[in-house]
Amino acid sequence: MTAINPQVIEHKPSFWSRPRLFIGACVVVVAGVGGALYTQDSVKSAALLVNTTQQPATQIVAHKDYLEVQPIAATAPAPDQSLELWAVPADGAPVSLGLLPEDGKGIIGINPRQQASISKPVTLMVSSETKGGSVSKQPTGPTVYQGALAIR
Repeated sequence: MTAINPQVIEHKPSFWSRPRLFIGACVVVVAGVGGALYTQDSVKSAALLVNTTQQPATQIVAHKDYLEVQPIAATAPAPDQSLELWAVPADGAPVSLGLLPEDGKGIIGINPRQQASISKPVTLMVSSETKGGSVSKQPTGPTVYQGALAIR
């Protein structure tokens, strides 16, 4: 049998002196902070669209890559119609931003071309189009709502 030397005391390293655990904890903290910063979604601009009698109808809030549509007193389109949202610059052709959700409230995803069209102050306009939207890539129906997009 071997004798145990009472003077040899096993010393356990502390939590922070273990390099792998320390590095792992740092990675978790950095990933958490980085993820929180990356997913922050700041509002870029907003517009209050009014109907033909100048009554508030819909609010559009523009985020980086989507538009949030919030109806105020919006009316549903006819069954054979769709409401299409357009960015109308002062010096160019209208750019379709997509169809408004059928129930009036929702999200419209926008691509880089559409993002560029609303990166400066423009007028937003909603037209009544045939079901599925304008086939000519330009507004063809009557204007239902409109309003200026205010850049924040």
